[in-house]
Amino acid sequence: MAPFVVRVTRLADGRWQARHDSREAGSITVRAESRDEAIDKMQGEIRYRLELCPCSGATWQHLALQIVEEPHGTATR
Repeated sequence: MAPFVVRVTRLADGRWQARHDSREAGSITVRAESRDEAIDKMQGEIRYRLELCPCSGATWQHLALQIVEEPHGTATR
């Protein structure tokens, strides 16, 4: 399976936002105090949503993310 594309950006208030949109996991937005925390939260949310559909039989232990950096302040709220 191809990696899940996650777009991260730093918000004007200094926090970080991560966004993902796919047919498999749906549209997800998370915010956190640090970039790494935002990515970790996103990975957990994608894994949770994928495991809601047990039809795949996958455990998603090694979920691949492709991180795309967006310019500071370009995130939508």
